[in-house]
Amino acid sequence: MTKNHIVDTFTLKSGAECKLLGIRNDLIPNYYLLCFPRTLGEPSDIDVTEMLTLGMQHAQKIAFQKLGDREAFSVLYSGYSARREKGWHVHIVLLGNRWRKAWLYSVLAMKNLLQAFGIRKDDAPKLKS
Repeated sequence: MTKNHIVDTFTLKSGAECKLLGIRNDLIPNYYLLCFPRTLGEPSDIDVTEMLTLGMQHAQKIAFQKLGDREAFSVLYSGYSARREKGWHVHIVLLGNRWRKAWLYSVLAMKNLLQAFGIRKDDAPKLKS
């Protein structure tokens, strides 16, 4: 995979067209995003449920194709106030073993620390504690 690419496209019952993207990331291999169209704003509760279901189904499919294990993945969702960029999406990361899961959490912790300190871009709203 040389750059981010569209793996699949899905049309939700609402008519919204979502894309499953393969993400090129040297720190996190086998990384995918299932994205709701930014032009439609925030999805309805029904769209969210349908996308999470699709995310799980495709995580199982991709994990089996690439690793031979339908359960070798993590699915992550960041709500509006917790995500770095605008646009609703589901993260899918193929793991395979405990070391890869530990590595994923280490990378995510570092990314979030950099955002918290203002060193890395963060579009999330600033909420009062």
